[in-house]
Amino acid sequence: MSSAEPFGSQWIQDFMQQHFALTVTENRSNSFPFSTEDLLDEAKLPLIIGQQSLQLGQPPGIVVGTLFAKRYSVLIMGLAASITLFDTPLSLLPGALRFKLTDAGMMQYEAETAATDRWFDNSSKIRQACLAHYMDRLLAHLRQVLQAVSGYTGAKEKVMWSLIAHNLHNLYGRLHTDKGLWDSEDRGRIISQDYTALLQPEKPDELSMRFKSYEHPKLRGRSLYLRTHCCLAYRIRIGPDAGEYCSTCPKLSPEDRWNILDN
Repeated sequence: MSSAEPFGSQWIQDFMQQHFALTVTENRSNSFPFSTEDLLDEAKLPLIIGQQSLQLGQPPGIVVGTLFAKRYSVLIMGLAASITLFDTPLSLLPGALRFKLTDAGMMQYEAETAATDRWFDNSSKIRQACLAHYMDRLLAHLRQVLQAVSGYTGAKEKVMWSLIAHNLHNLYGRLHTDKGLWDSEDRGRIISQDYTALLQPEKPDELSMRFKSYEHPKLRGRSLYLRTHCCLAYRIRIGPDAGEYCSTCPKLSPEDRWNILDN
């Protein structure tokens, strides 16, 4: 990623869509009928969760709620990557983050850039202050959403938080090692700095967790973090995850994990 690349460039738009199912636009599209605020609406949440349940073959509510957190973590990764790679925060204002439900309970997202647009000054103290403020607002939003979904589905909030934190750890693990995604020592420094600011185990928030890393030859030097809780995908019967265990699942034996990654 070139530091001179304009955020609205086609390359960045393609990158965000490919990796995070996220479209960044200032023109709201009717194809994204829900906003993240709808997840806090007592009348709309059952409609959203009910549609996802049908797409998953109507498993128990705890399965739908747990998998919701795993799907929602893709949006959270996109918000983090937009800041870390492109210095551009996306808006957290009501209605600015939108989504639609696709096949097998998956979600695609639409977002707007924040009023601050870009963080041009990347000095450590200023950036950390901006990031801390942004994360305070994001954490407040996540607490509301996960509490609402947990209350309706019976999914455990602790498990939902762990799925989101796990995917963020794996995101930054990839950013650290995949230098094809950044082109300067300064960007590498920012990646390390943001990772520390976001995910320090010593921080007193829900995303501050430790995960065991796992090595495999096909990962080409990239560490893979193992989940502390299962996402319950093995309990569904519809979709690409149906009846399967993820390669990072804590339920897998070392042999099964190796075989999954080997294949």
